[in-house]
Amino acid sequence: MRKIIIIFILIFTSCEDDYLDVVPDNIATIDLAFNTRSTAENFLSTCYTYIPEHAHVEQNFSMLAGDEVWYYAENDFYMNNETSFRVAKGMQNSSSPYLNYWEGGRGAPRSLFNALRDCNIFLENLVAVPGLEEEERIRWLDEVKVLKAFYHFWLMQMYGPVPIVDTNIPVSAPSSETNVYRASIDEVVAYLIELLNEVIEADNLPGLINYVYTEQGRITMPIAKALKAKILMLSASPIFNGNTDFSSLIDNQGNSLVNQSYDPQKWVLAKDALIDAIESAEANGHSLFQFNQQLPINGGINDQITQELSLRAAITEPFNSEIIWAFSADWTGELQQWCQPRWSADHSALFGYTKKSHAPTLNMVETFYTRNGVPIDEDISWEYGNRFDVVQTPILDADNENYHEFYIENDYATAKLHTFREPRFYSTLGFDGGKWFSLETENINFIPHLNAKAGAPSGKQGFEIYSITGYFAKKLVHYENIISLEGSTIKGYSFPIIRLSDLYLMYAEASNETKSAPDAEVYEYIQKVRDRAGLDDGGDLVTTWQMHSANPSKPTTKDGMRAIIHQERMIELALEGHRYWDLRRWKLAGEYFSKPIRGWNIFKPDVEGFYEVENIFYRNYLTKDYLWPISQTELLRNPNLIQNPGW
Repeated sequence: MRKIIIIFILIFTSCEDDYLDVVPDNIATIDLAFNTRSTAENFLSTCYTYIPEHAHVEQNFSMLAGDEVWYYAENDFYMNNETSFRVAKGMQNSSSPYLNYWEGGRGAPRSLFNALRDCNIFLENLVAVPGLEEEERIRWLDEVKVLKAFYHFWLMQMYGPVPIVDTNIPVSAPSSETNVYRASIDEVVAYLIELLNEVIEADNLPGLINYVYTEQGRITMPIAKALKAKILMLSASPIFNGNTDFSSLIDNQGNSLVNQSYDPQKWVLAKDALIDAIESAEANGHSLFQFNQQLPINGGINDQITQELSLRAAITEPFNSEIIWAFSADWTGELQQWCQPRWSADHSALFGYTKKSHAPTLNMVETFYTRNGVPIDEDISWEYGNRFDVVQTPILDADNENYHEFYIENDYATAKLHTFREPRFYSTLGFDGGKWFSLETENINFIPHLNAKAGAPSGKQGFEIYSITGYFAKKLVHYENIISLEGSTIKGYSFPIIRLSDLYLMYAEASNETKSAPDAEVYEYIQKVRDRAGLDDGGDLVTTWQMHSANPSKPTTKDGMRAIIHQERMIELALEGHRYWDLRRWKLAGEYFSKPIRGWNIFKPDVEGFYEVENIFYRNYLTKDYLWPISQTELLRNPNLIQNPGW
């Protein structure tokens, strides 16, 4: 089927490299595309193929364009992450923009306006197809309507105001019709919500996918409702809700494209959509993932490892209950190879499986809470000022217990920063001295650990690729992977686009913004996420802050709770590409992305040398960086388009 899909893409997109390359003047070809159920289904598949590969660090540039992950190089013999990494380094431009999803190119595989055109072709021509039942036809039409909303949403995240592609413009249309204008944010949102409401009210989409191995990734009702909620969240957020930084976005007809007045009602709409999406997801069997499998490990697995796998497998376990929408496993195998460190000589001999260069930054490492469930710079019992000091394990807690027994190698010198952190820290990150559980583990009491110093298996070795920060993305690597000379296995998985914890935390955020002070409604869903993460000792976050934080009243104020929700999202959804979009919509990207990218001195083989903090890269994130530039070529082609501010 993949070959047929490619053929159709060529038929419908190869005429010109212009998003206004509208319906080809070839009715016979279009008729052929819809003359049987099989060909129509192939065209449906084509509409799906425009979804950016979320496990691909270029196509889904949000994984690399911020401050979560850094690479030792942007392009060499082993890899090519050039476009997204150049965006991360502040090298975006308007003459030939990187990740040009407007026109296609420079890392963007295709124009999303071409995607919208193909969606419209499908909607206009799926009328009477031999062999296609009416119920199925209606489902397909609603799927493509949701895809239309998604592609508009992706473009809006990047560019802000964009043209609405409701219908295709005939090729014979005069320039007055083809030279379209950018619609305002409010107009785009209104159109997308109307489109999604049409689908939701019709109620033709399935609640869940029953045939997961053949239909996984297909649109369901929970996906449609979740997308509606995410669109309304973006509309309500500071980037587009009264953002005076975009006051110059006025087209040549005098229309302001971003509303300059803050509207609190937008948060109410987002909140209502989110609870509807949550209830729809839960009614159809979605829940926060809990690991409950038996594994062939001597001694079995204990509560700590079970906790770790609940957090890791929520991402990597195919078809698990938490994932509302995941699409395509094509790139997760490659991504895992870039994340996989080495802890043995066998691994070192298997270079292709252990490229270890997808490196979380020290900036990200410091985001995670302490064991007590509060930020490291707030915890009254955690010495923040000494966080870079070297300590020797084991380190016993007040009850004379070794909290790190299954997290950090015994009798090992590591940074204090790695000690007494929350479970998500150890399930998300690999680090020097940190243990890495997988099916390679033969005995629960002998979990392999990493040595990230220069010359060591996990560290820089000669000319080979390496982690530039000394950290590794454990969360993105399936625990069932086996790297062995006898035979290696990389278990692919569909990278999540939307999962339930994302919706829970957005609901807490929207609910908080609708109130003068947080209440039980605000706490309810963030508490669900924290409970699954093993925080608050079965209590609640308000009590946790009272007991452990230097700012004990923080969760009782609107501003304080907002900061808690922000940090909770950055922890829970770490390394999944959400942090980049979140910081932009909160208008905090300038604060975070302008900080130096930091890591350890990975060129040193000794403990003292390695644990020196290194500033790897300096960047100044500017106001203009909040919106993608439209290429100068496109602006010349269509005089009714205006450029984004600063470009």
